[in-house]
Amino acid sequence: MKISIIIPVYNEEKLTRECLASLINQDYSKEDYEIVVVNDGSTDNTLETIKKKQKESEEKSVKMKIVNLERNQGRVIARETGAKNAKFDNILFIDARCIADKKILKNLKKINYQPIVGNPTIDFRRSAFDRFNWLIRKKLYSFCFGENFKSCYITKDNFDAIPKGTTIFFCDKELFFSSQLKDKSEGASDDTRLLWNIVQKKKILKHPNIKVTYLSRVSLKKEVKHTFERGPKFVDYYLNLRMKYFWLFIFFPIATLIFTVILIFFNLTNFLYWLVFLILIWIFSSIWIAENVKDFFIVFYFLPIIGFSFETGILKGLLFKLANRRLK
Repeated sequence: MKISIIIPVYNEEKLTRECLASLINQDYSKEDYEIVVVNDGSTDNTLETIKKKQKESEEKSVKMKIVNLERNQGRVIARETGAKNAKFDNILFIDARCIADKKILKNLKKINYQPIVGNPTIDFRRSAFDRFNWLIRKKLYSFCFGENFKSCYITKDNFDAIPKGTTIFFCDKELFFSSQLKDKSEGASDDTRLLWNIVQKKKILKHPNIKVTYLSRVSLKKEVKHTFERGPKFVDYYLNLRMKYFWLFIFFPIATLIFTVILIFFNLTNFLYWLVFLILIWIFSSIWIAENVKDFFIVFYFLPIIGFSFETGILKGLLFKLANRRLK
């Protein structure tokens, strides 16, 4: 099986170096795969880093192609550009923040199926951010999370119940291009809508052996910014009354915000009782998510910060949708 690995990257100098190193040293025939790196208008030293790794790749007889976009155009365009420049029909998308398992290509050949959503594991010992992300995902997706779980198919019926994304995604080129998003704007749900389009045509395999280690952001500022930017993308897909995540992450938080503001202006005494109630929810949520005392303090600290940034992003997405509807 011949495979083109596509890596869209934007301002990830250090992590791109680690990602490419893991792909250059794959336990796979060097003639049967290539690496296509799409530099999406990076403003740091990412491009220079990629060029250095390209020389190392050539020394090890691994073909690496660099596609340089002059300005940042987003992941949708970067992915499409990479696919258009791919030599082979089988394309594997990997996020630049990932370190690939050495046998990832060999395992793809062994499974011999596409499309596949892989298994982005988290090294929860690396940082408090990684531990927090690991704990949250374990609670939300306990049945198909971690180093090993039973492989399953994502279908139209269970689509919203299984964790998915394009952090690591394997797909035939023809299926990928026939499932492209019409809306390629910044607020478009570039992961979920693409996979939804694909699953209309063919079920997606979720497999534990297509594995990478995902490296979370270790800067609070960057994590907050990233989470905020995910809000509008979340709204783009989940703004639907029939979806449980609409009620959990959109309706109830917005309703809580509105109710809180009303109490502040019209009934300060009841607001104080309401505030105590919210703090108790915060504490019990932290206890529910945590696995030990140290975890409790990690979750207790990060949950309101990350939660607030995500919900603020959701509010932005709602306002964006409303403005677009009025313009139409």
